[in-house]
Amino acid sequence: MIEVQTIPLGAFQVNCHILIHRETGEFAAIDAPMMTPVFDGLLNAGLHGKWILLTHAHIDHIAALNPLKEKLQCPIAMHKKDQYLLGHVADNPFQKMLQAGVPPDPDEWLTEDSALKLGTESIQVIHTPGHTPGSISFYIPETGVFTGDALFLESVGRTDLPGGDINVLMASIREKLFMLPDDTPVFPGHGPNTTIGHEKKFNPFVQYP
Repeated sequence: MIEVQTIPLGAFQVNCHILIHRETGEFAAIDAPMMTPVFDGLLNAGLHGKWILLTHAHIDHIAALNPLKEKLQCPIAMHKKDQYLLGHVADNPFQKMLQAGVPPDPDEWLTEDSALKLGTESIQVIHTPGHTPGSISFYIPETGVFTGDALFLESVGRTDLPGGDINVLMASIREKLFMLPDDTPVFPGHGPNTTIGHEKKFNPFVQYP
């Protein structure tokens, strides 16, 4: 069983989701918006980082990637189609505000065929482009789905930034995320949690079915 701690961090209140597998002492961070003392607490308790998983590479989700990698000493994994964003941190207008350093190179490029494990649990990679070309969601059947900036409580990710595409995003939501069980918890990149069933019924941006 995986325990989830969600901590909104940084100027854009990005949800850093920390997945903890107590039985094996492993944990993973989904996105790296800002450092938090929670990581020190986990390490001091004898747990060790297994993954830093990125839903996408917009600057607000990777601002603390460098210090987090240094602290956790574990692999960074993301989709290759967002690699181009890593090279634009220095010229991003929010770089100083977010105190974002030049991010390290990822250790692993993820696809829907990637086999990720946290303790005894498997993490399924779902490619959900539209917000960015390399946006991905992470699905753990007994825990929920971590959607980054693809799907929020009664909202969806913006598509007006370079690489965004509203038609692609709608297809990702309808054809992939909405295929998950209705009772699946949704842990988004910003804002409160929801469920797949709730979004099917009440999300005003997505026509379903």
